Amino acid sequence: MGVYENRRRTLCQMLSTDGLIAVNNEHSDPVTLHYLSGFTGEGALLVCPDRTLLLTDSRYTEQARIETSGIEVEEVRAWYVRGAADALERLGVAHVTFLSPRVSHDWVQRFGAACKAEMSGERDLVKEIRAIKTDEEIDALQRAARIADEALEQLASEIRVGMNEVEIALRLEMLIRNRDDSEGLAFPINASAGPNTALAHYNPLLGRRALEAGDLLLFDFGACCNGYRSDMTRTLAVGHSTDKAAEIYDIVLQANLVGIDAVKAGVVGSDVDGVARKLISGRGYAEHFGHGLGHGIGLEVHEAPRLSPQSEDVLKPRMVVTVEPGIYLTGFGGVRIEDDVVVTESGCDILTAFPKEELIVVG
Repeated sequence: MGVYENRRRTLCQMLSTDGLIAVNNEHSDPVTLHYLSGFTGEGALLVCPDRTLLLTDSRYTEQARIETSGIEVEEVRAWYVRGAADALERLGVAHVTFLSPRVSHDWVQRFGAACKAEMSGERDLVKEIRAIKTDEEIDALQRAARIADEALEQLASEIRVGMNEVEIALRLEMLIRNRDDSEGLAFPINASAGPNTALAHYNPLLGRRALEAGDLLLFDFGACCNGYRSDMTRTLAVGHSTDKAAEIYDIVLQANLVGIDAVKAGVVGSDVDGVARKLISGRGYAEHFGHGLGHGIGLEVHEAPRLSPQSEDVLKPRMVVTVEPGIYLTGFGGVRIEDDVVVTESGCDILTAFPKEELIVVG
């Protein structure tokens, strides 16, 4: 049984209806279609226990036939609402599931008016299946991490005082895109310097700050390989490290290490978060670590499970999560260290490899 067929079979076993409909319109849900069929374009996917039908239009018909196997591909201009409703009727689907977090209220209203089948909104069942990775998925995540590692390693040797944040981000993007095994960025690069490193999700285009000696320099970025995304953060020092920067870096590093040590099958996400958060709190910086410790990663940058104070997710083997503690001081700067790890029965395997044992000085 092929990987996509196996995923669809697992999904159908979770359904209490006759099938599932998923739609990707203007990037509304590319992940579900990709995960269940391999198709990366726009269309509607109808998954039933004995049949799978992909509806798309002339822009994607040939692409769909190249990217998929073992499913029917039908070219329908009005696939988004009318075509999908007609297809369900032809398939004899009397009761269909849709994934509530993945569709708009507008689509539910329009499709509900056109569809004769009973409709049931469900939690994101596919997301739950995606949380456990196969060997092939882990391999893609490993390669995505390696691309990011090697790109930052090359960039670090090129950084000089006076370069600005946008210049650095563009150079890092080029190094990632220039790899034969790379599909580009996992998400827009955060390259922040000086006080801007205290902004957890900074956009370098907003500041374009030039590097100064003594600055912290933070990179939050990742690469994409076969649709799977790495997510790594490293914090460096420019020219020289200040005592304050070195102090904060050491605390965050220790929180990163104890967080990674806490990751293993059977542990609850809030407990992993708590280990790292306790260390940071004990050093007097509790109020400066506001976000969760980590999140799942795969076809999306943020997916299940979560490592946060509120998380009830139980870690299982082959889940892949980030561990990313941080301390952010307004007006001074911030430090975050983020790694991607694969959960195992007894611990975890680390995918990201760029050195972090000390605050590296560049420029």
